[in-house]
Amino acid sequence: MSTEFERWCRWAVKHFSWVVGDIKKFSRKANASVSQEFLDSLNFTGLEVEPYEVLLFSYAGAVIAFLFALLMDILILSFYGFSPGNMGIFTILLIVVTTLALPLVALQLISEYPKTKARHMKIHSLGDIPEVLSYIVMYLKLIPNLENAFRFAARESKTSLGRDLRKLMWDLEARIHRSIDDAITFFAESWGKWSDYLKRALHLVRSSVHERNEGERTLTLDRSLDVVLEGTKSTMIDFASKLHQPTLVIYSMGVMIPLALIAMLPAASMVGLRLSIFHIFLIYDVILPLVLLLYIRKILISRPATFNPPVIPAEHPALEKINKRANAVVASVMGGIVALPGVVFLLLPLFPLRGGIMDFFVKPASEGGINAYFPVTLFILWGIAAGVSIYSLRTYTAYKKIRDEIREMEQEFADSLYVLGKRIMEGRPAEEAFMYASKALEGSRMGEVFGQTGYNLLSMRMNTEDALFDKKFGSLKHVYSDRIRAIMRLFVEGVKKSYVAAGVAIVKIADHLKQLQEVEKGIKNALGVLTSTLRTTATVFAPMIAGITLGITKLITTVLAGIDFEMISEKTSESMFGIEVHSIETVSPEIFVLVIGIYILQLVFLMIRFANGIDEGDDRIQYMYSLGTSLPSAIALFSIVTIFAMIIFQGMAP
Repeated sequence: MSTEFERWCRWAVKHFSWVVGDIKKFSRKANASVSQEFLDSLNFTGLEVEPYEVLLFSYAGAVIAFLFALLMDILILSFYGFSPGNMGIFTILLIVVTTLALPLVALQLISEYPKTKARHMKIHSLGDIPEVLSYIVMYLKLIPNLENAFRFAARESKTSLGRDLRKLMWDLEARIHRSIDDAITFFAESWGKWSDYLKRALHLVRSSVHERNEGERTLTLDRSLDVVLEGTKSTMIDFASKLHQPTLVIYSMGVMIPLALIAMLPAASMVGLRLSIFHIFLIYDVILPLVLLLYIRKILISRPATFNPPVIPAEHPALEKINKRANAVVASVMGGIVALPGVVFLLLPLFPLRGGIMDFFVKPASEGGINAYFPVTLFILWGIAAGVSIYSLRTYTAYKKIRDEIREMEQEFADSLYVLGKRIMEGRPAEEAFMYASKALEGSRMGEVFGQTGYNLLSMRMNTEDALFDKKFGSLKHVYSDRIRAIMRLFVEGVKKSYVAAGVAIVKIADHLKQLQEVEKGIKNALGVLTSTLRTTATVFAPMIAGITLGITKLITTVLAGIDFEMISEKTSESMFGIEVHSIETVSPEIFVLVIGIYILQLVFLMIRFANGIDEGDDRIQYMYSLGTSLPSAIALFSIVTIFAMIIFQGMAP
């Protein structure tokens, strides 16, 4: 995304410099006028753009958005025969609001992108704190050397915070900081405004090496880790407690009120508010989803990160056969095939096909055609859902499976370490300890890893480091957990010092891992009720409510069809809403189902994103996999309920 943003900024400078006139003068003025926060954001994100390029891109975006809005206005005017008198004040108001809002939204989003990205990166980096600090604490318990501990954490952590640590160590090498104490103080102060508990933990870590004996040093290190774990847990619980109102707003604004209002739309003509299908499409499929998207984005940006998901390397053998472009083509073709019958049925009335069974497919719903019982546009909705689901599952199922395997191994790892550490504490050699742990953990993945390690030590005469990390024969060759690999490197470091000391350290590390897992489990439980409710709303409640409401709408439409609207129109001709040429009662039910069905699809996209964002953070893999599994069930339930509701309420019509 950053690369794309930089490319678009340069494109704007090349093609839209005429908007500001003298580009050099504008550049000087922009550099002088932007805030220090903006400049700090550019530096923190690593965006290789100048302030004037960002501002010019925002102006270009506003111009393009305005031209797009203008084009839409022309299309709408042509729909009404370029006669504002036929449009009504409601339509004119929508046009004015959209034309003014689009450029302003584009200007705001683009110009604030560096600050938004910097804030997101900093909040996201907070999720790396437990892992990075645990590496530092574990290393210091083995070897009380601050500089080496921070180097180890910077080297082993592939997280955003680990990257910042690597920069800190580079600055230390370049003598920007006089000592490791100064470097830690600088790092703690710079991150203190984002995480007070990280600041306190780092100061505890720094002071631990000055303790008089090992017992006090261990207590100080344990306290620093406790501070981080407690801070992470309390921050997320506070966030979860504050989610009640935003969730209620999203549920009301996105599900209950809009879907309930669907049944009232035909009756709106009774008070002079004559809505066309164009209005319904604009409100339900454009404005409402856009408002929900921006609101959800605002909430998720402020989500404090906790424990980030395992990173899956691109070179993983299970990912070699995944071709995203080929999957997209297959998904598009399959979705098109599923949607094709719906398109054909929609086009049939345009052809002179009459007589026999063809009358049933050609006649409108009001005359007892197929759409009175089975809206043919459901095929189009099925095609969209099928296409997205096929792509998501074909592409991301392998990622999900790998991640689940990594998490399962990490869950086993704490107990495995305890077994291994206890054996080594008894003074047993490493090969015997690994073989013993392998038998004790028989049937688990970690048991297999320890067994291979013992085999490498005994039969291949490798040292401990090669037995674990050799690129060809190492037991961790196919273990893709950064946490497991980092802790086993700690074990290797400890063995060099003393087997007994390494055993004691490994047992303590097992306790730390248990702490991490307990905190992670507590956070998941705190968020679980909320996220499960959101997912159920997206896949069950919203489709059911929409389907039942569409049946009620058809009943109301049938009743209103018998009313003489000419007299009502004469009495409401002076209404503030004006006279609509196309009112909702003239819209065929299959088109109405299509518009509302698209809104249900968008709700699934948004609600799953919201639930996944709360639960997993910025995790594309989990989101796409959840989308692939949720869309088919949601659209299937929507279709079944809609068909049954329309048949039932059709029988109730007079």
